[in-house]
Amino acid sequence: MRLNRSLLLVGILAASAAGAQQTNRRFVITPYAGAFVPATRLAEFTEGVTSTLSIKQRSALALGANASYWFNDLAGFEIGGAWAFSDATGSPGLSGEIPTFPLTGPHSAYVAFGSAKLMVNLLKVTERSALRLGVGPAIITRGGNAFKHRDQTVFEGLTDVGGVVSLCSRIPMTDFLSLRLRAENYMYPAKMKFANPDNVLGEYQFKSRLQNDLIFSAGLQMVFWR
Repeated sequence: MRLNRSLLLVGILAASAAGAQQTNRRFVITPYAGAFVPATRLAEFTEGVTSTLSIKQRSALALGANASYWFNDLAGFEIGGAWAFSDATGSPGLSGEIPTFPLTGPHSAYVAFGSAKLMVNLLKVTERSALRLGVGPAIITRGGNAFKHRDQTVFEGLTDVGGVVSLCSRIPMTDFLSLRLRAENYMYPAKMKFANPDNVLGEYQFKSRLQNDLIFSAGLQMVFWR
């Protein structure tokens, strides 16, 4: 009799654990829209010449999506991508001017982001809402007419590797649908340079600059399996 009771108890505990695993483990997809806000200039050169050149991206609309797999209520893995419709603006020098400098005003451009993050829940698992921290590597690339002159590539080093930190909150709407609010910072060294050092622009070379590209977004979080 005791043996039967013990076996029954073990069976109940195993079933409960299996059920908990099915509840905790889930696959989530989140499309989102937000604002891309570059906090630093993309490139700048001021030493050794009378002219100061600078390039910066403009704040713009950002669209993206994330896919995450949660191992339990505390930790998960996420991959994602975003596209910012961010024009680029260049300024010729303060005391001189370079006629062939391609960016003498705003021109169409874009910034694309890709990332992989480890996500950690900062709140108790009993809380219905969530506050999550994400950290991981990222790749950032940019392009568009702003970085060309007469259909010729003017700049090199438009793709960089860095890291991303994100903080997001989830507001449940149903068991499988939530509103997700997120702020993230892409940090990386921008290493732009002119593609042809033999032209008049060759003497102007930009230094590597640490970038802080911010994205503030709101998305619809959909749970497909739990």
